[in-house]
Amino acid sequence: MKFIKKFLTKIWLIDNRTTFPETFNQELDFQCGRMLTFASLITFSWLTYIPIDLQLHPDKPLIIAIRIGFPIFGISLYLARFLKTLKNQNLLLLTIYGAYMAVSNAFLTGLTAGDPAYIGGYLFILTLLAVGPLQRKWAYLILYSSVTTFFITSYLSGVREIKTHNFYSLNDLFCVTFIVSCFIHILNNTRYTSWYKSRQAQIGEELIRIQKIYSESLERTVQERTRELEIERNNLKLRNEVMENDLKMAKHIHEQLMPVEKPADYIFSLYKPMEMVGGDFYDFIKFRDNHKIGIFLSDVSGHGLAAAFITSMIKTIILQSGEKKLDPAELLKFINEILCDQIGGNFVTAFYAIFNTKTRELIFSNAGHNPPYIISDGSIQQLQGYKTIPLAILHNSCLEERNKTFKNSAFTLSQGSKMLLYTDGFTECQPLNGKGLSFEDSNLHELLSSNKHHKSDIFIANIYNRLIAHRGCDSFEDDVCLICVDVA
Repeated sequence: MKFIKKFLTKIWLIDNRTTFPETFNQELDFQCGRMLTFASLITFSWLTYIPIDLQLHPDKPLIIAIRIGFPIFGISLYLARFLKTLKNQNLLLLTIYGAYMAVSNAFLTGLTAGDPAYIGGYLFILTLLAVGPLQRKWAYLILYSSVTTFFITSYLSGVREIKTHNFYSLNDLFCVTFIVSCFIHILNNTRYTSWYKSRQAQIGEELIRIQKIYSESLERTVQERTRELEIERNNLKLRNEVMENDLKMAKHIHEQLMPVEKPADYIFSLYKPMEMVGGDFYDFIKFRDNHKIGIFLSDVSGHGLAAAFITSMIKTIILQSGEKKLDPAELLKFINEILCDQIGGNFVTAFYAIFNTKTRELIFSNAGHNPPYIISDGSIQQLQGYKTIPLAILHNSCLEERNKTFKNSAFTLSQGSKMLLYTDGFTECQPLNGKGLSFEDSNLHELLSSNKHHKSDIFIANIYNRLIAHRGCDSFEDDVCLICVDVA
């Protein structure tokens, strides 16, 4: 009894749904599924026309074969629904069904040369295209393909001119084609509107249900969460205190890594981290020869505790480097080999130079760092020399294979000139409001030129004050490190 009721429900296309698919294509697939059973059954009605075919066109057995093919195709289509791969492909199956019925009937009617006795059945099939819940583009394609098939078959069957008794039939065909085209568009929009409204109503009901459940549990949840937040707030407060103490200790350690006092009157330095601790590092290295001094400057990618920890590693490596400090390129090689694969994907730009105050000769090696400015009476230019990639990216062996190893360059500074070493936080500093040029592009050369006659300490102070004015405050987006060397 339940089976019969279910079967009749499918035949009568009764829709008692309370839930609807998420997409319109899924909705069309559902509607196609309800129509497939009915569509499969009506194909048997074409068998009743076989006696008429035998009387009207006994010389055309192909018409009889097409008639017999209709129910065979209908049953095959119905059984195909139970295949695992086609179980939820009702839209595809009904599209194939519609294409077969429309094109085969067009072929059948064309074989009769447009016999008025067959035109009526053909027009009925075309009308069903408007009723079937197919995708609009496929319905149009099937409709026009069917009409085209009819005319081609009629022509091949010997029709070369329109006779009086066929004129009205062709006129009906054109009218039905136009009307069906319109109704395909109208009914498709109607189905979409009906599905969309039903879907929105379902979503609205679901939202109301969810809101009701949410409202019932909200107060309890809020109370529980309030207690949890109170506990978390207290824990965060304790953790913040611990972190602040750790940062203060890290800052103290980081400050101890930097030179406590300037090594000579002709050198002055300034360091301003963007946070409590930063990633810039510099050091002055003294030698037995009092005329020589080593100047090391580096910039670790990133900021905070991680960057500060890496700077402490660099400081330790320099202290352990021994005689490698006498050769800038060898020192950078030594640091690079130790840092590779040890600093979690970070890299370090570095510049190390040995300056001889007696000969004014500068021997230096550059690992991806910004070249210093050379400021003299005649010009302001960046120090020219060999420059390779930053530290901790490739091992020394790989650098040698790619001809990117660290090398020394030499330059003799002119008497009375200055050398300004810096990190990119200085040149790339932009106004706090984000509008305007970087400090490097804001007449930096004029600023350096106007202060070139000052001693290194006043020179650095004037430049830093102008940097603060350019920024709009003394808080920067990156660490700022400046070292000025007066050349006597």
